[in-house]
Amino acid sequence: MRRRYRYADVLRIRQQAIAADNARVYQVGTGNQTNIEGDVHVHHHVTTDRPARSAAVSLTPPFRLLPKRLYGRTGEREELAEIVDGATGTVTVLHGMGGLGKTALALSIADEVRIGRRRVFWIAAADLHSVREAMLQVASSLGAADSQVQEAAAGAIDVADLLWSVLDEVPEAWLLVLDGADDPHALEEGLGTEWIRASCGGAVLVTTRVGSNEAWPGVARMIRPALLSAVDGADMLIGTAELRKVSREDAEQATRLADRLGGVPLALWLAGRYMAMPASSKRRFDDYRAALDRDFPETIDKASATSGVRGPESDLRRLIMQTWELSLDFLEKQGLPQARALMRLLSCYASRPVPVMLFSPKVLTRACGAYGPWDDVVIERSLNALSEIGLVDVGWERLDDHLRQPEPDTFADGVLCAAVHPLVAEVNAAQLCRSEAHAAVWAAAVRCLGRFRDVWPEGPSQANLWQLLVPHVLYFSERLPESCDDLLRHVAHINAWFCEFLRVSGQYGVAYGITEAAYRRSRRLAENAPERFLACYTHADWSWRISRLEEAEQTASEACRLAALLDKPDSFRVLAADGLLAAVVVERGDVTTGEKLVRDIIARLNEQWPIDHALSIQSHHHLATILRVRGMLEEAEEEGRLAVSLCERIPDFPRFTEAVIRHELGVIVWHRGRLDEAMQVFDGVMRLQHSLLPPSHPSILITRFDVASINKVKGNLVKAFLEFKEISLIEADSLGENHYATLQSRHNMAQILVQMGRRLDEAEEVLKGIMAAREDNGLDTRHEDVLATKHELVHILSQRGKRATALREWRRILDEEREHLSPDHPSTLRTHFNCAVGWAHVGQLAVARGEMRRVLAARRRTFGDDHHETEEARKALAELNKYSGKPWWRV
Repeated sequence: MRRRYRYADVLRIRQQAIAADNARVYQVGTGNQTNIEGDVHVHHHVTTDRPARSAAVSLTPPFRLLPKRLYGRTGEREELAEIVDGATGTVTVLHGMGGLGKTALALSIADEVRIGRRRVFWIAAADLHSVREAMLQVASSLGAADSQVQEAAAGAIDVADLLWSVLDEVPEAWLLVLDGADDPHALEEGLGTEWIRASCGGAVLVTTRVGSNEAWPGVARMIRPALLSAVDGADMLIGTAELRKVSREDAEQATRLADRLGGVPLALWLAGRYMAMPASSKRRFDDYRAALDRDFPETIDKASATSGVRGPESDLRRLIMQTWELSLDFLEKQGLPQARALMRLLSCYASRPVPVMLFSPKVLTRACGAYGPWDDVVIERSLNALSEIGLVDVGWERLDDHLRQPEPDTFADGVLCAAVHPLVAEVNAAQLCRSEAHAAVWAAAVRCLGRFRDVWPEGPSQANLWQLLVPHVLYFSERLPESCDDLLRHVAHINAWFCEFLRVSGQYGVAYGITEAAYRRSRRLAENAPERFLACYTHADWSWRISRLEEAEQTASEACRLAALLDKPDSFRVLAADGLLAAVVVERGDVTTGEKLVRDIIARLNEQWPIDHALSIQSHHHLATILRVRGMLEEAEEEGRLAVSLCERIPDFPRFTEAVIRHELGVIVWHRGRLDEAMQVFDGVMRLQHSLLPPSHPSILITRFDVASINKVKGNLVKAFLEFKEISLIEADSLGENHYATLQSRHNMAQILVQMGRRLDEAEEVLKGIMAAREDNGLDTRHEDVLATKHELVHILSQRGKRATALREWRRILDEEREHLSPDHPSTLRTHFNCAVGWAHVGQLAVARGEMRRVLAARRRTFGDDHHETEEARKALAELNKYSGKPWWRV
């Protein structure tokens, strides 16, 4: 007897067979087995009682999981509007990492379709068996012949072919949702390459972690739900926490927490639900954020376990701390255990793009060999797989235009990078902390970054790559775990090397931050550790460069002490530390001590080191600067020219350093009054700098400053004023409002206003602000600069007609300059000149002529007869001798 069985009976048979892992033997009824080939022939009584474990899968969407409100999904819903409107023939894939709210978005679309009285089929696509059975059930519910369903269940015909042939014939538009199809390759192997298709009868919507185009039909539209903005995330936190009244402060705290959680909907939902629970210990957004900062994994685990979600505790704790582990488990089953190691490795870096070329197979084999063998192919496969499931974004990153170097960059088209969402990285970092591989993975991360210590950072050909590595260097300095103190030695060397790139690229503030963090951490090392000295020295160097002079002097003195513990007095470390201390004390205004230190260094160098050694060149350069500051211009020029000649003797001498040394020679020539020659030197320096540095680099700005100063001396006041203004704005942005260079540019702007006799109130306000900034930032020990600013304030008094007061102040300044500088110092002589003019203003022409004669004689000694300042004094004395009435000049 041939009997046709209902689909429910066949479905139960099929399920039992699969459970028994036997494709040809099925349990029928309650005690007999029947072999089935082709059509189903059964000769025994069949009961349709369905065991609970064999229950048919549900095709009804789980609307109980649909949130009351979807936050921040306006854009995605607009993209999916055509599904709601009844479009057919479409396949849409919502893809991305776990926790983005893909299922919630799909449920909201399904709900709207249901409201429109169209059929919705919801298939939980987590595994092949569930999808196969659901497909059979959909086909049966839409009127497929029982014989066809039986044959498909038995494997005689293709299940996917049956489903799609039935769906194509449905007269009314429908929506088929495949939720959680995270293993499309397994589904393809089990159901065939055409297991998912576009149908003229309705629309298909898929949610998955796999975003690879190759995994889905060519006609599929790929949509990746975005992370929520801080505003939308704050709204979700407030709504989920069920807060009725929200103050402005609460809203701001919610925004900060949303930003801290990176806009991941699952994390935001858990936080809000946790705070909504009556017994929760964290009822405020700022308390929850502070708890995350203190102990991230514990806070996340607690929120997951007490959020009110139904389910066993092990499932609850997987909500955040394990949701992305499921993806890594999947990849491990696919034969890529290295993917987990790469995720742990990426969590050691900053939440910024990480250049893929950083990952060294040699380093990873040595440190992470327990995860499996490593080579370039394995790394590429692992990154591709992580990208497909949405845990990593892989793409090309390019340097910002304002940081781009002028010469061709090896990576001008970009650097291939891997980027991880901050929250995903933080979860992986927490998992790493709990892992036995913690130390090994951190060692691999540090050593991978250290591979680039062999690349000379002054060369601009790899600027794109260097710039992308900077955030990770800073991150290592700040966040290296205390359990990895043995890696501090590597980090110290990496920092020193990367700071050379930051010097060339002009990122002085970033370099200071890196060295400060490394210096703090290095104090955990022994005092006789070379890496502690290196961290201390580099921090002192950068403190000096950004004008934190008091801090620079303290750390430079400590570097000298540490160097003395390590080496002899004529060693490189000791001489370098002493040279830095000399530069700092000169910057602080103690020129005498600085000169003594530098001359002592040169004497020690001459005994042990060749004259063309880098330290020797640097020392002669420093001495030239000191002599210029002291007003000893002839000796300064000799030292400056010696330093330049030594640069020229060394092949491939660093161009950045050469530009600095040549620039100092130009300044000395300018101060000696040879303005045209100085302009020629600066022109050559500028060409060299522009070939090497970005336009906003501090060294270029200093050269522009000096060119503008020469234009001011030549009388091109408007041109000079505009140049100083532009320079000051750039310096304020790149170096800081209170940096020495910024204050000098503003000083010169005010000086020109005073010289032109215009906007005196504005000039006075600027000058007083400069005085206050110097005092607040430890720059008030630079006597020459401080007295020059006081000098301009007295000029304002004189122009306002307060001649006697001005004369009295000039005489006070003159006494200070004679004490702190010298009687024949250029600045002293300028004040002396103004004192002579002041005597004339108050009618004391005889005294004025006597003082002016002294100024002229001193300028002849210091500058020579042809210097423009000597000529200025000569003309003034001639006028004083000519007129006995009111002076001809107006100050």
